[in-house]
Amino acid sequence: MRPTLLFIILAIGFPDASFAQLAAPLPPLASDLVQGDAGEGETPVDLETALQWTLSSNPDLVALRQNLCVSSAAVAVARQFPMSLNPTLSVDVRPWTFEHDTGQGSQRLDTQVSVSWMQPIEFGHRIAHRTAIAQAAYTQSQWNILQAELQTLVETYRQHQTAVYRREKLRVARQLAQFNAELLTTVQRQSNAGQVGPSELVLAEVENQSMVQRLQTAQQDYVESLAALRRQIGLPHLADSLLPAGDLKTPEGFARGGEEDLVRIALESHPEINAARAQASGSRAAVCLARAERIPIPSAGPVYEHDETGTTYYGMVLSTPVPVLNTGRTLVCQREMEHNRDLVALEQLRLRTMTRVKTCVVRWNQSTELVDRVVTSTNAIQSQTERMERLFTAGQTDLLKLLQVRQRLIEAENARLDMVWQATQAYADLLAALGATPLLGAVQAVH
Repeated sequence: MRPTLLFIILAIGFPDASFAQLAAPLPPLASDLVQGDAGEGETPVDLETALQWTLSSNPDLVALRQNLCVSSAAVAVARQFPMSLNPTLSVDVRPWTFEHDTGQGSQRLDTQVSVSWMQPIEFGHRIAHRTAIAQAAYTQSQWNILQAELQTLVETYRQHQTAVYRREKLRVARQLAQFNAELLTTVQRQSNAGQVGPSELVLAEVENQSMVQRLQTAQQDYVESLAALRRQIGLPHLADSLLPAGDLKTPEGFARGGEEDLVRIALESHPEINAARAQASGSRAAVCLARAERIPIPSAGPVYEHDETGTTYYGMVLSTPVPVLNTGRTLVCQREMEHNRDLVALEQLRLRTMTRVKTCVVRWNQSTELVDRVVTSTNAIQSQTERMERLFTAGQTDLLKLLQVRQRLIEAENARLDMVWQATQAYADLLAALGATPLLGAVQAVH
């Protein structure tokens, strides 16, 4: 499974439905995107594009992928014959050999020559075990990179949806501020006409000032969410112009099957679990290698010798270490403990993943139910607002009551934004818990 599919996965998981328009539209904001349109010098980025750019440009991912080349080279090295097992050639030539003869001085003898060729012989399938360790490390690197890519993409999804959410919150705050300003103007006019008392005017002024502060807070939240999204994508030339495009949507249709099916998928496919399996496999091969290294490596080969008397010798020589001072048992015990540690870590990771998936599924179900209830209540307020508008048109109510009802509608839309954003965060948590695998089958079927 390639991690580049995740941006398609996330895009498939979102319906085309968007929020209903607010009661009264506002003029476009200079720092906002409206339906994907950007101002001069600004770059709108939808969710799919943001995920693509993150996958190709995030500095942490680019640096982490280099580990795969190192691990691949380690596998090639492990498959080669070790340099320590290269043969050893020994040549000993002594051309000046003299024999002392009493009364006659020294007498020169023949040149003494000794030549040996020693080849170390390795037993216990050491090369196979070393290759297994390197291959396990390479597999672990692959899964670790995949896990990092999935986590980064999920985090990009979080940041993009948060930026869109803050943008919509700012829009609602500006609309609510406009309604409060209109309400204050109406109350001031009625106060001048003697229709309301001073307390109503003071209350309207305080509410208006409070809304101005809330608007400034919403603006600051939006700026911070933009900065987080730009850092996450990691493109320096867009660090001051990138803006989120698209609507805030409720994720739908992510899961196929029940809770137990999702747990099974996560246990089989989650990159973190597969990386832990590779770690356990590598430590198991390390145990086998430690046991094989208890077998001494002998060296054998032919030998030729010509001594000073002219005698020539041909034969074989064999040398071997004697494991007396260190039998290698303590190293085997250490490797076995490391393998047991990795097995325990793998099992605990499986248990943690099961718990995480189940809790995320519960949170997801609850968040979607809350969204449905909030949408239902908002629709009811919308219908009542439309009824109030008809009454105002017929002259059966005043502007103050109409503005109050519209304000409640905007507050309901604000609450719906909060609920939908919570649903997107629950969706991101579930994707991270599952390893983003629930939709891989559907994407592969399409492609």
